[in-house]
Amino acid sequence: MLITKGDYMRILLIEDELFYYKLIAPELKKAGYDLKYVRTGKKGLDTIPSYEPDMLIVDLRLPDISGFEIVERLRNDPDYNHIPVIFITTQNNLETKLKAFDIGADDYLVKPFQPEELVARLGILARRGKIMRLMQEMDDGSSGEATSMAVHSLRGGVGLSSLALNLSLAFQQLWVKKILLVDTVFAAGQIAIMLNATPRTTWDSMVGITEDEIDDELIEELICHKSDSISYVAAPRTPLATDSFTANFWKVTLEKIKTHSNFLVFDTAHDFSDATISVLTAVQRVLLVITPDMASLRAAVSALEVYDKIGIRSDQIKLILNHTVNIAGIKTPQMEKVFGREIDYVLPYEPREVFRAINFGEPFILSRPDIPVSAAIEDMAYDLSDSSYKSLPPASPSAAWKRVNERLNK
Repeated sequence: MLITKGDYMRILLIEDELFYYKLIAPELKKAGYDLKYVRTGKKGLDTIPSYEPDMLIVDLRLPDISGFEIVERLRNDPDYNHIPVIFITTQNNLETKLKAFDIGADDYLVKPFQPEELVARLGILARRGKIMRLMQEMDDGSSGEATSMAVHSLRGGVGLSSLALNLSLAFQQLWVKKILLVDTVFAAGQIAIMLNATPRTTWDSMVGITEDEIDDELIEELICHKSDSISYVAAPRTPLATDSFTANFWKVTLEKIKTHSNFLVFDTAHDFSDATISVLTAVQRVLLVITPDMASLRAAVSALEVYDKIGIRSDQIKLILNHTVNIAGIKTPQMEKVFGREIDYVLPYEPREVFRAINFGEPFILSRPDIPVSAAIEDMAYDLSDSSYKSLPPASPSAAWKRVNERLNK
């Protein structure tokens, strides 16, 4: 089957025997394919994001990891699970064949084989892969409901905005997914400043809009993009009254916003306004941030009482102890005794890099991933991620993913 220029396709061959590369390369080139060749499974997985193959040819027996493991990782990664895979192997027993198809292989070719047969089978897989890619684009992950959480406290100065920003970026660095950070602090939201971004629009543009007028096009206009993966909704340029929007407005808006990213993080005001309550009751997780002092402890106890009254379950709430100052405060066991539960995450004191990040609009999770507070937030982001992300390693793990799992393995 000759591939036309418009259907030009890339094939990644993962095979440790150079002989088979030399055997099939001329025939694939003649058929119009572009062929990339690597000799180990790990190199193959690392090559996928940059080469973006349309199909894979994988040897079952490789010097580092098996072909089975490669396909298992692909099939559990939503970015690459559509890629057709054909196994080539000397193993011709029924048990191995059944296992290959069971884990998600599309074809199985026993060595030795004629290169013309491989080309013919690739032609069939090429058509199937094109259909699968179109289906994936129609059902992109951003069309479903995002993993959502709100960062909240009734007391100021506990680092809400900094945590919301760096946690959002940690999700992006871990999973390379679409992130949306929403600033609902209408008095003096800081997310745009901390991103060193100039928003083209803010919540101001939604004033006077009724719930009947809210559609996907309007939400797209509200969302600003810092990069292809990081988007945000900016706080008003000047303070807005907390009653600028109705409860129905928030209900409709939040439902629409949930479909525009894979991870959704809200920075909330230090209150229980309609806006804040609407956010807290709409998300999957509420991250209650506290500092080791009496004022913060009292505010957190009050917040937990209100959470219970508005229907937020205790298992939805995560307690985060943020050491924002370097002074002896209330001991963690004492705080946990008051709350009647354990504190879920602890962020270490790190004044220099945190303040520098805020002042220069350079989030420390990006500029200094090596410092303890960055590691703590990466670990928190991993723990808060849905089990579907953590069940199997990504096909091509990010640097952040590798750091987290190295710490977990220790």
